[in-house]
Formats: sequence, structure tokens, C-alpha cells
Amino acid sequence: MAQQRTDLDHFFNPNGTVIIGRVDGAATATVESLHERYDRFGKRWYLVNPKGGVVAGSIPIYTSVLDIAEDIELAVINVNPAAVPAIIDQVGEKGIKYALVFTSGFSEVGPEGAAIERDLGERAAKWGIRVFGPNTNTNAFEPMPDAPGNRGGKIGLLTQSGHNGRPLVQGGEFGVGFSRWVPTGNEVDLELGDFLEYFAYDPDTQVIGAYVEGFKSAHQLRIALQAANDNDKPVVMLKIGETEAGARMASSHTGHLTGSDAVVNGLFAQHAVTRVGDLDELLDTAALFSKLPKNVGPNVCMYSISGGSGTLMMEQAEKCGIALPELTEDTQRKLHEIIPAYLTVSNPVDNGGSLVLSITQEKRLEILDLVANDPNVDVIVVGLTAPLGPMTEALANDVRVWAPTAPVPVIVTWNSYKIEEPAFTDVVMSGVPTFRSFRNCFRAMRAYYDYQERRPALHRRTAGEATLSPAAAAALEGGGTLDADSARVLLESFGIPLVGEHVASTVDDAVAAAERFGYPVVMKIASADFPHKSDVGLVTVGVADADAVRATFAEFVARAQSIKPSARIDGVLVQQMVREGTEMIVGITHDSQLGAAVMVGTGGIFAEVLRDVAVRPLPLDEQDAREMIDSLRGVALLRGARGRAPGDIDALVQVILSVARLAEACGDQLAELDLNPVIVSATGAVAVDNLVVANDGSAPAAGH
Repeated sequence: MAQQRTDLDHFFNPNGTVIIGRVDGAATATVESLHERYDRFGKRWYLVNPKGGVVAGSIPIYTSVLDIAEDIELAVINVNPAAVPAIIDQVGEKGIKYALVFTSGFSEVGPEGAAIERDLGERAAKWGIRVFGPNTNTNAFEPMPDAPGNRGGKIGLLTQSGHNGRPLVQGGEFGVGFSRWVPTGNEVDLELGDFLEYFAYDPDTQVIGAYVEGFKSAHQLRIALQAANDNDKPVVMLKIGETEAGARMASSHTGHLTGSDAVVNGLFAQHAVTRVGDLDELLDTAALFSKLPKNVGPNVCMYSISGGSGTLMMEQAEKCGIALPELTEDTQRKLHEIIPAYLTVSNPVDNGGSLVLSITQEKRLEILDLVANDPNVDVIVVGLTAPLGPMTEALANDVRVWAPTAPVPVIVTWNSYKIEEPAFTDVVMSGVPTFRSFRNCFRAMRAYYDYQERRPALHRRTAGEATLSPAAAAALEGGGTLDADSARVLLESFGIPLVGEHVASTVDDAVAAAERFGYPVVMKIASADFPHKSDVGLVTVGVADADAVRATFAEFVARAQSIKPSARIDGVLVQQMVREGTEMIVGITHDSQLGAAVMVGTGGIFAEVLRDVAVRPLPLDEQDAREMIDSLRGVALLRGARGRAPGDIDALVQVILSVARLAEACGDQLAELDLNPVIVSATGAVAVDNLVVANDGSAPAAGH
């Protein structure tokens, strides 16, 4: 497999390394101990400290990087934070292309440290040095321990916390293999997305696991996730923290509905990233992906020495939607020739515990063969709930002997904290996926099957080339909430279907518009100072005749003036009334890290109550639009639930795509957009209300 990130290949495999700063244990160091410590950087390494001297009797300590005659590719820097920028200049003058800044005390401690970090970053950029860190460590060069009995692949691990990476790497005790662990530190230059892309092409990595607190570059993250998809590398991620989307979008329904993590979840959906909730789940899920072959079938049979364990396993499996078919009558009959008739063998298979002590291993393995060869079984989950002396030891040894050549994959749950047991050693040495809980086992299996289902649909997305027409660009000028006419110009320029409407400045004008559209009509105050008109009683539906139009016009103007005397009132909006259809909402939100995203949800006045939404960041395509709609609870209404006429889903898809093109063309000029509701009828979709807010030019770009 080609290694596309050759720069990082050089970083991890430098032809020479200089270690700058303190030499740990210099007084007692031996040549052997120094090699044990520093050989992780390659066989050719040098020590630098301003004090100079010799360590271990024969290894020189240079006073400057510039004193070293040989070429060097990597500098490992562990000095006082204030001294790092000057060291970077020396490294640059020497021609070294990579620097690992071990030192802490930068942006993580406050403004003073952040200023030093900016300085080192600027100096590194001037010299063309790629920087790893600061505030990291040398774990990225730490040889990963061999996992005992591992017959699966390895996990490439990324963490934005070194402390939270160590317990994951210690998963080797459960037979989990790792190719490399990269704790990315403050990411002044090289970032999580760079190393995720590296792992996507790394032949020693089959699965990518990550503990993430935030994303630096949305662009690099998308490149990396696409590379993982292209190379069929599952990504399992624990993403913590909140973005600013909900807080910054106070005017629009879209902003309130998308919340802090919806855009992240949308990006993960596009690239089939499995999102998990804690460290245990991250380790367990990534381990299952690394150990199970691709395209394992969905049918699971459970086997244990306890009926209670089988019942609990079944309950947890069903909660996760795991298929638990009954074994065939022929299989059950043959099993009962070994297992007493009073024990269940349909699925789960219960051997009663004591049986394993009264029959030979040959007979016990025959049980496993019968289950594995049943046509309804694709995977066997063996429940070893706790160490129970000889019974557990016998069954664990069966797994160790049988699993390497089994016709179907085997998974084990070891639910006890007691792992200093012969049985546990046998399980680990068998090389099978091993879980500490039934819940994590079946959640991980659910994630595995969801990913396998998603794999065939993974594809590349390309940004569109939409541009603003002069009229649309003019409509956005000045910023703020667009008036009805400006909003219509902008939306119609992207083909977004809008209901017929007219802003009437007088009562007679309103009556004429209503008669032109045909009664009944909808009336709304025309004022950008009332973004949510229905909330303050400035919308009326079903205005039936000319007298009602006159009364409503006068009422709205008076009410608006009383609520906000300073409001700019352009008149009253008279709209053609759409009588039937399902109310949806389509909008645009902005995430501070991932940029613009499109939202679709079940709409109308209860949009924020129902909170039935799906979000995808740009770029998105027709497949995204359909998947977003299909994920909604409200899709049942669009499909014609309870006798309703089916809605024109194809028309709604086109609205979503038009909104996406608008978002791409507007970029940072557009702050917010709501189309609520978009009424989807049997023959089309039309937006009957909108809120468009333009930036005033001072808003920072998001997602770059």
C-alpha cells in the first residue's frame, strides 16, 4: 500500500536525531541505558546541552546543534519554554526539517505561554520546520508491545491527551495490538488530521482509534477521513467538548436545533466514523474492528455455562439490534445428544456448567463445531462471566484450542476484574476479541455491522462551483436580517421554490394582492425586526376575505408598533396559502471548527419542541440529502403514514441541494438561514417562510 504522507514517514523514521536539553540520569547513565532510551529515534542520535561534556564515559554532549557535522532530520526539544523559539532558529539553521517539542508550559497555561507558542510556530514556519507538539511527549516513537496471541490487525491510536492514551495502550493486556500511539499535544503545526491521514495509508495499521478534544483544520480532517475511507480503514473516535454553534446562532431555529455536536455527527455520518462515549468503549470497539474479518454475517449465537448469563447476553444483544436466530432443529437435536435435554440449546446454548467437567475436550469442541456449522450462525459469543475454577478453565482452553481454525469468528466476554487467572490467559492467547462487559460487546458488534452496511456507500464529495449573481450579492450587502424582497432575490437565484407573496404598503394594496392570489391567504408583518413573527402574534393563516385582510393589516401594524416602537415596518406580507402537505425545516448553520452545514428536520411551529433534525457539513450531495431525510422520525409522515398522501421527497431533496449550493456560494457572507416551514405536498415542495441573516463582514471564517 502506498504511503502518501512521506513527510511523516521521514518524521517517524529519521536518518538522524538530536536530543536537545536535559540528559536524564546523566550521573548514572550507562551506554546501554542511553541506547535503551534513545534508540527509539533510530540508531544514529546525538545529545545537545549548553553545558557540554561527556556522558557514560564515551558519549559526547554537544553544546549546540550547529556543532554536529552529520545531517539530521529530527530534533527532540526538552528545554525551558522561553528557550524553545531560539532553539528552533538553531534547528532551522542546521537544516533539520522536523522538531518534536516535548516541553510543556505553552498555550495550555495561559496568554504568556500562548505568545511563546505563536513565536515558535512562526519561526518554524519561516525555516520550513514541521513541528510536533509542543506539550507532548515521545510516545509517538515508543515501540508498541506485542499483543499476546493477536491474530488480528493493529490499531493506530491518536490522542489529544497523553494521560488518556496510556490506558488504551494497556489494552494489550487483553490481546489488543497497536501499530503506533501518537499524542498530538498543542498542535502548533502537525495536527490530529495529519496523523490520521498517515495511518490511513500505513500498512501496519488496520483500524484508527482517536481520543479528540477539538479539530484544528476542517479541511485536513476531511482529507484524512476520506483517505481512511479510500483505504477501507474504520475510524473509531471518542470526541468530547462542545462547539459554539448553538450559542452563536441565537436568531434562528436552525442554530438552536443543531446544538453543539450535530455538525460533528453529520461529518462522522458522511465518513462512517464510529463515535463512542468513553475510553472503554473506544478500546473495545476499535479492538473488535481490528480482529473481526470484513463482511462477517449478522447472525449471532451465544454460548455459556450459565442460563442467567445467556439471558443477560440476550437482553443486551436485543437492545443493540443484534440478530439472534434459533438454531435449526437438526442442530438442536445433535446438541442434545451431548447436552442434557432440560438445558436450552436453541440460542443461547447453555451447557449447564458442570457438564464441561464430565465430558472430554473432544466432546466439548464438538458442541462448538455443531453451533459454528449451523446455517443460521455467523458469529459465536462465548460468555465467561467469571473465573469459576475448572469449569471456566476448561471452556477458556476450548476457545484457545478451537478458535484459530474455527469456521466462524469467536468473541469472548470476560466480565470479571480477576484477570490473573489461567483461563484469562487462555482467552487472550486465543487471539479472539475479548470484552469486559456484555453491553460493550454488543454495542461494538452493532457498530461493526453498521460500518459494514455503510461501507459500500462511502464515496468522495466535491465542493460545488456555485457563485452569487450580482443581484444576490447586492441582497447580502449591509448585513443583518434581510427584508422580504431581498431574501426572495437571494433564495430564488438558487432555485429555492417560494410561495407567492407580496409586501403590501397599504390596506388597498393588501386586498389587491389577496384577490390576485385567491382567498384564503396568509398575512405576516413585513419587518426584519421580528424574525419569529408567530411568537409575537404577527402571523395569521386563513384570512378569508377583503374585510378580514383590512382588519388584519391594521391589527399587525398597531401590534408591531406597540411591541417595538423603533421597529422598521415595511408593510404587511400577503402570501398565497398552501393548504396541504408535511411541514419540514431546511436551514444553514455554522460550526466554529467545521464550517457551514445544512440542516433538515420536521418543521413548523413545533420544530424546536420535536428536535427531529439531521445535519451534514458542506460539501454534501444527493446521497447525503436522502440519508438525512431517511434518518428523521418525521420521514414516516413524508411517506404517507396514517392515510396521508405521500410527500414529494424528491422535491425536498432538491430544496436541500439548492440550500447547500447557496451556502457554498455565500461562504462567510451568510450567517443564518431558516426555511420554516417548507411544505412538502404530493406534487412538490415550497418554502412558505424564511429567515435570512447576512454577516456584516466582521464575523470570522469558520472551519479553516
